[in-house]
Amino acid sequence: MSINLKLRLFKGKTHADGTHPIQLQFYLNGKEKRKGIYFCHAKDWDEKTSRVKSKVTNSAYINNLLSEKYAEYERELLKVLNGENQSTAFFEIKKELTLDDVMKLELDRFVNENKPMTHARINSYTNELRLYFNSANTYIKDIDLRWFEKYAAMLSNDLYSGTELIRKGNIGSTAQKKLKTIRRAIEKFSNFRIGQDIKDFKIPAKKSVKQKLTKEELLSLENLELEPDSLLFICRDIFFMQIYLRGCRIGSLLKAYSHQFNEGRYGAINSGGKNNVDSKLIPKAQVIVNRYIGKHDRLFPLFKFTEDPQKSEFENRKEEFRHKHSCTALVNNNLRVLAVKAGIKKPLSSHIARHTFARMAIDKINNPMVTMELLGHSSLAVHQQYLNDIRKEEVLDQAADDIFG
Repeated sequence: MSINLKLRLFKGKTHADGTHPIQLQFYLNGKEKRKGIYFCHAKDWDEKTSRVKSKVTNSAYINNLLSEKYAEYERELLKVLNGENQSTAFFEIKKELTLDDVMKLELDRFVNENKPMTHARINSYTNELRLYFNSANTYIKDIDLRWFEKYAAMLSNDLYSGTELIRKGNIGSTAQKKLKTIRRAIEKFSNFRIGQDIKDFKIPAKKSVKQKLTKEELLSLENLELEPDSLLFICRDIFFMQIYLRGCRIGSLLKAYSHQFNEGRYGAINSGGKNNVDSKLIPKAQVIVNRYIGKHDRLFPLFKFTEDPQKSEFENRKEEFRHKHSCTALVNNNLRVLAVKAGIKKPLSSHIARHTFARMAIDKINNPMVTMELLGHSSLAVHQQYLNDIRKEEVLDQAADDIFG
């Protein structure tokens, strides 16, 4: 006896990120049924094999999951059709989904896709929903625009117990990220169709001014007399090295090995194959490299994570992320001390190094295509917005001078 079971990409539903659900379609008691398994973009789906194309990230995991689910449903359908099992309970939805259910599924996805940083962020959102919004007892079918409005109000405001602050409100951009995450999880893992009113709902976000150091502030920081090999000395070198390496991100620099600095150049290959780095070391950068090279496995002695072969790849990446986070916090704490010593009245951090380089670049180079490459931005639109934000502080300062001058 044959069974009518097939995998298909259901293009009748499109998630917010442009993906469509991958479904198992079958018939039971003359009724069509569909079971969502995963999701992908239309361009990544192979109609001939009913699998995602091999070029897709984690395609092996996704295709293995599809094969396992297909085999599982095939076995159960044959049991019913051959009279071995009269129950069709396996194919029924066992309970109504709650918000907590779909957030757990979203967390599982990031474990399977080996994305511990994203998993950590979504896990914090999930715990917050459990604590303040009773997500375990909030059914997806009951979520409407009013629910999102209440959630947005909770996110945006400080929460007090009496006079004690127990939760500080999020800035607009962070709150908006949380809204988008929940909408995405609901769309991906439930049959609930989100209305246009919910899709259009947004939390106003004010763009923060991207602070950077002036030439005078950089000189003041550079001329500080510090104990060689002290933590303050090392953190200052890291900050200036970020600037000298085209606004290099702090995580990449902390993890950089000594052998990546060779013959007057710094090279780094990203795992995704995009935004690889091959940067010339200017003389000031070479001085810093010469100070540390060969003394440690990494150029700078702060990042000391090593993989544990007894742990899974996900757990190792998770521990690596935590270690990088603690190292970054250590650098930023010392940069704040340095700022006080140098008379800099800005919240000095590793991120300001990137903005400082960007300001220097756009002052010297009036070609956004070149500065886009220098800063490693993914598109001209993203880069143009970044440049506008970088220039915003100078525009506001000039406006104040014009008004009060």
